[in-house]
Amino acid sequence: MTALPKYALPENERRFLVEPQNCPRLDPATARRIEDRYFPNTRLRLRKITRASAPPIYKLCRKYESDDPLATPITNLYLTETEYHLLRVLAGDDIAKTRYTHEGFAIDIFEAPHAGLIIAEIEAPTRAALIAITPPVWAAREITTDPNLTGAALAKRPPL
Repeated sequence: MTALPKYALPENERRFLVEPQNCPRLDPATARRIEDRYFPNTRLRLRKITRASAPPIYKLCRKYESDDPLATPITNLYLTETEYHLLRVLAGDDIAKTRYTHEGFAIDIFEAPHAGLIIAEIEAPTRAALIAITPPVWAAREITTDPNLTGAALAKRPPL
C-alpha cells in the first residue's frame, strides 16, 4: 500500500446494485448530475457536480490503494471553474450519472452507455458502523468488492 499523505481520510463505504424495477421512488429535489473523468494510469478523478439550485462544484479526487475494500483513503481538492477546465483538457475516461439521496443512501442512475445501471452507496463514520448497516430491501446485491463496478472501471468499458 502507498504511504498516505497526512490529509487522506478513509471513505467508509458500501455499494449495492439496484434492479430498475425495485428502485425506490426518488425525490427530484435531491438530484445532482455528476460528470467524472478518470485519468488513465492514475488514481485521479476530476468531478463536476451540477444541481438546479446552485453553482457547479468542481473537485479533483485521489483514491489511494487499500487492503480494506470498505475503507478507501481519499483526498479531495476543490477547484475553481478555471482550474477544472484546465484539467478537463487532459485525456481520460468519462462517465455521467444523476445522484439522488434516499434514506441515507446515494443512488446513482447512470447515463449512456450504461443507461439502466443503478448503484446505491452508503457511507458511515467508522468501519464498524458501516458493517452494521442492513441493506435495504430494494438492494439486489452488494458490489463493494467488485472491481468491475467501480466508477473508474465502468468509465473504461462498454456497457454491461
